Amino acid sequence: MSVVERTSDAERASDNVRIRSGYSIKSILGARETVLLLVSITFSIILSFLSPRFLSVNNLVSIATGMTYDVIMATGMTLVLIVGGIDLSVGSILGLTGVVTTMMLRSGVSIAVSVTAGLMLGVLLGAINGTMISNFKINPFIVTLGMMAIARGAAVVLTSGYFLSNLPPSYLILGQGKLLGIPFPIYVMLLLVILFEYLLKNWSPLYTIFYIGTNPDAAELSGIKVGRMILACYVISGFLSALAGVFMTSRLAMGYAQFGLGAELRAIAASVIGGASMSGGEGSIGGTFLGVLLLAIINNGFVLLNFSVYWQGVVNGLILVLAVAVDAFRRARRGERRI
Repeated sequence: MSVVERTSDAERASDNVRIRSGYSIKSILGARETVLLLVSITFSIILSFLSPRFLSVNNLVSIATGMTYDVIMATGMTLVLIVGGIDLSVGSILGLTGVVTTMMLRSGVSIAVSVTAGLMLGVLLGAINGTMISNFKINPFIVTLGMMAIARGAAVVLTSGYFLSNLPPSYLILGQGKLLGIPFPIYVMLLLVILFEYLLKNWSPLYTIFYIGTNPDAAELSGIKVGRMILACYVISGFLSALAGVFMTSRLAMGYAQFGLGAELRAIAASVIGGASMSGGEGSIGGTFLGVLLLAIINNGFVLLNFSVYWQGVVNGLILVLAVAVDAFRRARRGERRI
């Protein structure tokens, strides 16, 4: 690759960062986030006519609460996609860390220690993914696919396929407690979205992942610690998956090896719908949040209108394929090549 090509890619990444950091009227009106918001509002209006229950307080809170786990995981997934990777293990890490946390609680270990152990397990699994990818240069798809199988299999072995119930009531407050009528996990979800959206646009160590995702070789030549940032993104993804596991087991009052099954596809779909590219170098946390919101509204519509829930996976898959196709078409028109 020529120096000119490296420079061009680096400049494109720089433009992506500057564009996403701008708040002009033109950029806001043309943003993917605005389109997603309008589409979500349109679907909401349609559903409100088709089912009076849609706009009920209980239903809206249910939608927001159900979004919590996917938004938390998709936040980490977005960072991984921006840096040019993929993480197929997020759902399995959620399941395994949830199982380990609940097993420790049932053994009499304190809540603080159990939750910390679960979160640190997520960090460890994320670090293993990141190390294999950044240090040993193994394809992210292969590494995380293997971790997906390992983590899910370990969760099944530990539980023999049974539910782990009888958890301490004080632990259940984490997922079931409310403040001003709003469940605690929703506050955490919104805080994480705001925090990572701000850091991704304003904290220089983090927004360098746009450069890495656009062209890792050029980023390395410019002095960016590419391996370190790739590792950091996978660690964050593992941590957030474990955090989602803590909230899920607390809210449902049980641990189960199959929790998080299929969550990786929803996280990828939401991230891509929100503007992340499977080729790396693009994405936003706000867009990912709106991607999860759109999928949640559609899935809620299936329930309210008594459609078969088995079609939800089909529709979500079609939306993912469509989003990837649109991204590929957009890149082709811009004359961009895959990294």
